[in-house]
Amino acid sequence: MPRQTILVLGAGRSSSSLIQELLNRSESNQWQVMVGDVDLQLAQSKCGGHPRSEAFEIDPNNDAVRDQRIASADLVISMVPAFLHPAIASVAIEAGVSVITPSYVGPEIAALHERAVEQGVLVLNEIGLDPGIDHLSAMQILDRVRAEGGEMLAFESYCGGLIAPDSDDNPWHYKFSWNPRNVVLAGQGGSATYLEDGQDRLVPPHRVFKNPRKIEVNGTVFEGYANRDSLAYIEKYGLKGIKTLIRGTLRGEGFCDGWDALVQLGCVRANVQMTWEAGASWAHWLRSFTPASEAGNSLKEAVRAVTGASDEVLSRLEWLGLMDDDHGPERLQGTPAEFIQDLLEAKWRLESDDRDMIVMWHRFQYALNGMKHEIISSLYLEGRDSTFTAMSDTVGWPMALAAEAMLQGRIDRVGVDIPLHRDYYEWLLPGLEAMGVRFKESHRSW
Repeated sequence: MPRQTILVLGAGRSSSSLIQELLNRSESNQWQVMVGDVDLQLAQSKCGGHPRSEAFEIDPNNDAVRDQRIASADLVISMVPAFLHPAIASVAIEAGVSVITPSYVGPEIAALHERAVEQGVLVLNEIGLDPGIDHLSAMQILDRVRAEGGEMLAFESYCGGLIAPDSDDNPWHYKFSWNPRNVVLAGQGGSATYLEDGQDRLVPPHRVFKNPRKIEVNGTVFEGYANRDSLAYIEKYGLKGIKTLIRGTLRGEGFCDGWDALVQLGCVRANVQMTWEAGASWAHWLRSFTPASEAGNSLKEAVRAVTGASDEVLSRLEWLGLMDDDHGPERLQGTPAEFIQDLLEAKWRLESDDRDMIVMWHRFQYALNGMKHEIISSLYLEGRDSTFTAMSDTVGWPMALAAEAMLQGRIDRVGVDIPLHRDYYEWLLPGLEAMGVRFKESHRSW
């Protein structure tokens, strides 16, 4: 068997399990795993001195070395920020090298489809957790229902990266297991759109966190809020005529009310700049988001006047340190979102002895033989430790399995693609189940 080279670009938090799994499979598959990052030490740490690995430094100001590495690889896995995927994919396509990314297909990636087809190259995207495992697990059941002759009435899907119960030690029931910036900016990418009871719904950014749905998984109640554009999945999932379609995010109980208060105050805005005075406190910073008419009231009452926050919500803000008169931001300039992110990275840090968890929940309702039926499919997975987190496992393992299948010639597809087809989930889901990623199903009829 000739040696094959897998090039992994990006050695961040979500790459840990991917790189480990590729190296675990490298001997039997005769792989050489190359890991590149702007931080050479980080790349080296992820390789762990494995004899079939090599770490190298990416120069962000010089693409020549990166492009040379891409051209000499048999497969490229891009784990860099999503806006860099198109450039990497373009170079790979010209070199006749297939690519895997965990990110959504944007217009720039989609525009590469014809070139990829011409070159006989597969650019496989949305093959992580969400997007990724959500597609695989949903399509398997949707196809099963349709094969039985069922008419889909409703589909709801929620996913969250959360903190495991034994590491849940704060009133927000949350710690960062992935990119903090994406968490801080949640809900700001435009209105959430979905379909409910035959009616299109549009929720503007300032209302996304209001009135979350209660969803129980594995005996725990979570909060679910609509995320992005659910309507796009009518076509993607073949759900024309469906009455309800909602995709969303899961958080712990109480999170949404707390985050909504920050949204109402304007503390997470990313489209304005603010300049700050060295030594000024967080309480002073928070006060700047309240109106002058509240200057005579306490900070808590001023916040309550703007947001309608309950005592419980105010206590969550207080726990973050936002009402602290003794400490303040170190940052002197930036957007409110950047100030908040600095604070949250300290307060919601995943400690070395912490573990995270992934929760995914699907509900399918359909009509068949004069009756209505419901299937609930759920995933509950706790991380191994603070490095090999549940987030890293569920993002990285599907890509590792896909890499193996692509290099073994078991995927006969070209162009820009996402895993919505039977020829993905029929082998990916059993592979993930063998690794501990198992969905549970419950059924009822009426």
